[in-house]
Amino acid sequence: MSDTLNFNPALPESRQFTPPAEGGNGAIHKPGDYTNLIWQTRSREPENWEVNLIATLEDLFEQGAETLPELVNGLNAVRMHDQQGEPWSETSFQAFLQVNGY
Repeated sequence: MSDTLNFNPALPESRQFTPPAEGGNGAIHKPGDYTNLIWQTRSREPENWEVNLIATLEDLFEQGAETLPELVNGLNAVRMHDQQGEPWSETSFQAFLQVNGY
């Protein structure tokens, strides 16, 4: 049995993931000739800061935050600042999501 990794070391660092065109999505494979791959979308384990950001965003969504200003104000209110310790602005949070989000 192989060790389980919490990340995919073979994933390129671009963070822009495009699902493969071959197989899946309605394509039929010959039984026994297809290797079922497990797709992971991260190339490393999340840092503590990233895990805390996710937890804080989940809390904000549970409290009813729905707009970008509400999220930015909520993050800053609980001092969940960016990785450099600076408060979020709408522009900086959008830029962060362009690189790290969808």
